[in-house]
Amino acid sequence: MGKIKYIFLCLIIMTSTIETYALENEKKFVFGGNLINETILDENLQVVDSKEENYDLNRFFRPSNMSILNDDNLQSLKEFYNKNPYKMNLPKKPFRSGKDTVVNYFNVLREAANPTKENKTGCGSLGDVKGPYPVAYNFLAKSYQKKLSYKEFIDSFENILHVNLIKVNNVASDEDNPNLLKYFVEFEVIEGSKESKGLFAYYYGYIYLNKEDDGYKIVKMNYSPENYLCAPYHGWAYDAKTFVEIEYGNWCSLIDGDVVVNEDGYEKRAYYKDKEDNEYYVLFYELTNGVDKKIADYKKNKNNNKWEVIYINPEKCLENKN
Repeated sequence: MGKIKYIFLCLIIMTSTIETYALENEKKFVFGGNLINETILDENLQVVDSKEENYDLNRFFRPSNMSILNDDNLQSLKEFYNKNPYKMNLPKKPFRSGKDTVVNYFNVLREAANPTKENKTGCGSLGDVKGPYPVAYNFLAKSYQKKLSYKEFIDSFENILHVNLIKVNNVASDEDNPNLLKYFVEFEVIEGSKESKGLFAYYYGYIYLNKEDDGYKIVKMNYSPENYLCAPYHGWAYDAKTFVEIEYGNWCSLIDGDVVVNEDGYEKRAYYKDKEDNEYYVLFYELTNGVDKKIADYKKNKNNNKWEVIYINPEKCLENKN
């Protein structure tokens, strides 16, 4: 009897472990894209001294003052609201370029709302409610729709009541997806609450597109939520200059001399040289939460004096050192 109890207990533990593993590895979607958890560097990083000269923590607490980019009502698509998402033939105009597709995707989603039953945000109906979602779903390529059902798509907007696109830029393609157009986006949302208030949140990420017969369609999306209380108190990895100095200098021994950062709006370029006098820069975008997010690496071609995209992974340098 004791042996049977032991076996039964082991089975319970194994089942619990498998369920926990499955939950931890379950793919989650948000705004129709994959939810990517940001990599949090060592939590034991030295706490930033807010009294340190030239280190301004205020930038990490300030909300966005960016203009809204998805401000077109797209009247030509409204007739398709609430229609069958699998039987829809949209006009080609909204998909004429990669940027058109990205911006119009958010134009459609701006007034969409998928409140939960417990939602107490607002005072009555909310925008176009779920009407726009079938149209937004048709901004996805057929190959993407096969991976993400319409139910999964609409569920990924649960409790999202309004979306404002505030940044969109065509950026360098991934090394492993050189043929896909890649766009950086940042947007703010109003999320529903069980109390009589809405909550503002910010997300950033990447949208990948491919040219198809009916225009540019979305083949993949990855988004991450922005954390507001990590950068101001912990570490160096959220500032362009110190990021490059440590990861490219200390980890990879690439830098000879100083790192110089040039700023143009939310775009930052961190320039440096190596021991052979080759010139590089790392492109960053400053997010609404003040974090400088690395976008791409560039190296100047000495033959034609042009900047060219290269791929550097400082984490591999650190792995090799260890």
